[in-house]
Amino acid sequence: MNETRIQSLLQFIRHIASAVTTASMYSLEHRQIQTICEQALASFRDAVGDQHELSLQRIDDQLIFEGQPLSGGMYPVRLASMLKHRSDGLLRISAQVEHHEIVDLIGSFAKGREKTDLLSTKNIRFGKLEIRFGERKDTEGKIVGMSEPTSSNAALPDYQNLSDEQLTRLMEIFDASKKKKKLNTVGISEIVTAFIGAFVKEADPLLALAPLRDLDEYSFVHSINVCILNLAQAAALGIEGALLHDLGTAALLHDIGKTRIPEEILNKKEPLTDEEWKLIRTHPFEGAKLLLGAPGVPRLAVITAYEHHLRFDGKGYPVVNGRWEQNISSHMTAISDVFDAMSTNRSYREARDMEIVLTDLKNLGGAHLHPLLAENFIHIVTRSRPGLVAK
Repeated sequence: MNETRIQSLLQFIRHIASAVTTASMYSLEHRQIQTICEQALASFRDAVGDQHELSLQRIDDQLIFEGQPLSGGMYPVRLASMLKHRSDGLLRISAQVEHHEIVDLIGSFAKGREKTDLLSTKNIRFGKLEIRFGERKDTEGKIVGMSEPTSSNAALPDYQNLSDEQLTRLMEIFDASKKKKKLNTVGISEIVTAFIGAFVKEADPLLALAPLRDLDEYSFVHSINVCILNLAQAAALGIEGALLHDLGTAALLHDIGKTRIPEEILNKKEPLTDEEWKLIRTHPFEGAKLLLGAPGVPRLAVITAYEHHLRFDGKGYPVVNGRWEQNISSHMTAISDVFDAMSTNRSYREARDMEIVLTDLKNLGGAHLHPLLAENFIHIVTRSRPGLVAK
């Protein structure tokens, strides 16, 4: 969609939000609401153009349109909030939508009842997203997004897909942070772009992980693996473009705060003391602080570094208030982080069997991990491995 039509879509969303606010003071028959709805319909006509319909997806607190996050200030955020308030993740509006349906939409949003399903009309449909083997369906069973697996004989990617210069640059970033030098992330964007090109269309992303384990530095390798796994998760959700790039960057830098933790603690084979655990738990805050002052680092990376050890049920660390809601990038990173940690040989234990790892991930869904995203991750791993299941 071109920029003009994007602006028309944003105008439509703005009119919807304004009409909902006005409906809290006046009846739906009030001339002011009728006028705003007429303006909303005109903006929608400009936005839909010659398309059959427009589809907006809500993932957590963000609206996604054609695989891209919809920016534009407070109004997209407010519409996402209204959909979330009523547990809906999908809004589809047909090009044939009529004025009275826009008015009904405003009235439905303005009712303000929590967790109430919005009523669909002939040309306005609501649904809840379900994640199934890389495809998403609404409550009517229609596919709303799909990632296509590549041929099974595609070339296996490995870290050599990065140039020597890029690999060296990435190691320098981690080394500099260890030495408490100012974080210089120049070159990160190109590195993430290289990963996207090499890994995101791989039918079996786990095949990309094995060669990397030959590198010496666990924290460095772990961050690369989490990046690969996050890209695979995001691609299965139909995310692409700038948001996909930012998700990859956030994953690559999620553990940068551990560079401020002494290596003897990170690699300790014996159980950690209370003081050592206390120090370990500072790394999300330290990572966010490092990234906050680094030029060219997306805000999503700061958020992900801070939140990736929060749990789906609100526990974990750092301690946050009860109304805190994690970003989807943090949820994805938590899943990739746990998976790679359990399936990798560590200083204090050997890697677990893959079936056990996936079963653990399934059991962690709903408390530690986002249940739908955990299910999506398990499908990604098992779809190219007949017989492998999470029990």
